[in-house]
Amino acid sequence: MNPEHAPRALLTPQQALHTLDALLDEAMSAIRPALAYRAGRPRSTEQSAPGIDEYSLGYATVTRERHIMTRVAPTRYGALLGVTERGWTAHGHRITAVNPHQPAMFATTTHGHGLALLFGAAGNIAFQATVGPIPVIRDHDPFGPHAPEPTLPNGNPDILPRHDHPFWSA
Repeated sequence: MNPEHAPRALLTPQQALHTLDALLDEAMSAIRPALAYRAGRPRSTEQSAPGIDEYSLGYATVTRERHIMTRVAPTRYGALLGVTERGWTAHGHRITAVNPHQPAMFATTTHGHGLALLFGAAGNIAFQATVGPIPVIRDHDPFGPHAPEPTLPNGNPDILPRHDHPFWSA
């Protein structure tokens, strides 16, 4: 492995999962009233050498989302972005990008992990955390078996917000 591409100390999959959940708890801690969410499955992405996709570096990053199940009215997007930004900076995270056109905000934690608040189509909103590295495990899911995720009739994941709240949904 080229030393310039060497990762930080490898996390075990369980350490990565614990770190993801702690980051997501913290990322949403400033939001009042709290939003209902459904946790997504952790996903690992094998890292390769820059410009050489087929050359694995032997480690992966791990991402997990929390899909917001509370309907958030578009007129409340600014409030959600603002309270989230203030919460993240209060925890020492550095905001790295904000996209006002397709609302999204990205940050890096003091430990180099990633956070994102993403607004999608049909009112889908997700908080996302990315940590790593973990060792590449090719013969099985490093996080073990998962319960089936809810799906829509077309087979897509069911991440449509369904819960109304007097503040967020108005």
